[in-house]
Amino acid sequence: MLVHTMGIMLIGQAAGLSPGTGDVVLAMETATLRVDVNAQGRVAALRDRASGKEYLAPGQPAPLVSLVVDGAVRAPTAAEYDAAAQELLLTYGDVGRAARVAVAAKPTHVTLTLASLAGGPPHDAVWGPYPTTIGETVGETVGVVRDGAFAIGIQALNGKTIGGVVSQHGAQVGRGNTASRTDFGSVIGAYTPEAEGGVVGSSVALFGCKAADALVTIGEIEIVEGLPHPMLNGVWAKVSPDATLSYLITPFGDGDIEQVLARANEAGLRYIYHPGPFRTWGHFELNPGEFPDGDASLKRCVDKAEAEGIGVGVHTLTAFITTNDPYVTPVPDARLARWGSSTLSGDIDEAATEIAVESPDAFRDRGTLAAVIVGSELLQYESVTDAEPWTLKGCKRGAFGTKASAHSAGDDIGHLADHAYRTLFPGIGNGMMEEMTRRLVELFDTTGLRQISFDGLEGLSQYGWGEYPRNLFVKQCYDGWNREVINDASNLLHYLWHIHTRMNWGEPWGKSTREGMPEYRFQNQDYFERNLFPKMLGWFQLRLASRDVEATALDDMEWVLSKAAGYDAGFALSTSPGEMSGNGQTPAVLAAVKAWEAARHEGAFSGEQMARLRDGKSEWHLEPDGAAAWRLQPARFACLEASGERLQPGQPPVSEWELDNPYGEQPFTFVLRVLASDDASASIDQPSISVGGREVTFHTTLKPQQYLVCEGTREAKVCDANWNVLAIVAADTDLPTVAAGKQTVTFASVATGGTLPQTTITVRLYGDAERVGR
Repeated sequence: MLVHTMGIMLIGQAAGLSPGTGDVVLAMETATLRVDVNAQGRVAALRDRASGKEYLAPGQPAPLVSLVVDGAVRAPTAAEYDAAAQELLLTYGDVGRAARVAVAAKPTHVTLTLASLAGGPPHDAVWGPYPTTIGETVGETVGVVRDGAFAIGIQALNGKTIGGVVSQHGAQVGRGNTASRTDFGSVIGAYTPEAEGGVVGSSVALFGCKAADALVTIGEIEIVEGLPHPMLNGVWAKVSPDATLSYLITPFGDGDIEQVLARANEAGLRYIYHPGPFRTWGHFELNPGEFPDGDASLKRCVDKAEAEGIGVGVHTLTAFITTNDPYVTPVPDARLARWGSSTLSGDIDEAATEIAVESPDAFRDRGTLAAVIVGSELLQYESVTDAEPWTLKGCKRGAFGTKASAHSAGDDIGHLADHAYRTLFPGIGNGMMEEMTRRLVELFDTTGLRQISFDGLEGLSQYGWGEYPRNLFVKQCYDGWNREVINDASNLLHYLWHIHTRMNWGEPWGKSTREGMPEYRFQNQDYFERNLFPKMLGWFQLRLASRDVEATALDDMEWVLSKAAGYDAGFALSTSPGEMSGNGQTPAVLAAVKAWEAARHEGAFSGEQMARLRDGKSEWHLEPDGAAAWRLQPARFACLEASGERLQPGQPPVSEWELDNPYGEQPFTFVLRVLASDDASASIDQPSISVGGREVTFHTTLKPQQYLVCEGTREAKVCDANWNVLAIVAADTDLPTVAAGKQTVTFASVATGGTLPQTTITVRLYGDAERVGR
């Protein structure tokens, strides 16, 4: 018979049944999922209660919880259910271990918690992996797999439980994804290492539901189990439209906060974000040039922003500690993280540059800083000998402003953990990391900051304890903040999925806008989709010109904005007050940001329009057209390159191309750019362009890195490299129109210097507008 207890059904000897191979000793039911456990401690069913469909992959191992002992993963050999305690008793006969797993069934999920162990601690406790037949959509980080009808997922219920599928074969314990695709479908799993405070208390939730309900089910699990459930303006952050708000990244301070806020308002952006406000990381001391009164200065900036409905954020490198921080200089903190330690094998004075140590193991890999701590002194070394006596060679004493001093044989000497950014790290388990999170909490709570990125979070996993310190750092900040804080993940972990608002990956440095990691950014949107996470496109620049990269133009930004609209993804616009004031297209760029983002958040684009906008090769233009309405135009930009090669003495070079206009007849609009040249005297004079046999000439001279911008009328603008207007010039006749279909375009000019610089002509073509709006 079946005995029902709080959603748990017991099959056992009281019913006259003896456990045997395949016998079910425990069946747990939620409103939508049934999970069976058999007498060998294996999961025997993952069944949709509504349809009766079985999703447990047949013929695959499915241990409820395994133990890693002596380097091997050991599955349970037997299971019994204690109804009074509501615990499963699992035995591991081949290694003399036993475990008690507390079980509970709730409307949305079942919980499994490792309550106790007997026979000695294992290296790891491993949940699953649980094999499923679902392989359509695999959320590798969130731990949810979906097909068109059903979803099955696992959720870690505390920070010590790490999402990851662990191999059941051999000694290799994988630290991989929480869900992984397989040839039979997928597996989901989690684990807890002994090193992270012991495996007892490791806990997971299993759930199954309609595929469309997966996200809301996770939200309900968060509430029931006390997991982080951050809100934004009264809405759960995972479904709040505020989670994908775009924002302005720019330095600011007491002296220019009003100017920055004015720019944010021009763009309709509700958050500004300082990319580097700290003089030091560790104690997070603010830059005195921007914030002369420290936290009080920052609070004044935040108060002014809040008065205009704008939130303020700051960027940091999480647990990185700079070498100018009080944790390092003038007296280093003994709690700084180490890669290893030894002892001195002899006395040294304050001038010694060769230092003998008992063991070289901690020093063989120098790292980036090669920083060593001895007492109250830091030193750096060049190498360690290959044979005894083990000696650190080429030592620089009193490094990073510490004081060189004498030390005695037997004194402790440690190699400090470092990063390629030339930073150090806090120790774990000694209170140092907690001091750093308390400082961040204090900064946010006292100033009113509303946004942060936990950049560089991976650094905490470089020197022991695995992922747990990352979970701990973020959770301590989250628990301490007294207000809602949008926080970006630098790398998303399973447990931190609950806390992080979003990830905003994709960097623009040194590349043109369309070449700055576009495929990576687009692939991230697929990652966000399968992991039920808000979508962001990364950082883009509003910049000035350099020799290799043009200044940001409206066309560039509309490409970004159209992709953001297509994916319904936010982004960051990275710039500075000087770049905004120095770029002549800043007003047009900010106005475009305001229009596109308003339309996106209004839900103005249809699904079919969004699909077209997502095409990475497509170009679009959007203009406001009344209240909550816009005009959307497809565009094509044909870039024509003129080499500048001379043909023969006295003959001006002529370049010719075939232009294909896929739209209707329209005015001839173009941007002519003279490229940079090593010849300071190089320039072009009297540029002439013909379309379909009709020629127009502009009576002007253009120098390298200048533009001629024509919007289809006889008047054109001569602009500098940053789109600032230098002159208005007139053509000698009305401009030709561009007919539909193919036609010939030619370009000719006269060289006025020693060489003729290269020139590009970007012809702008626009299709018929379509209305956008509800």
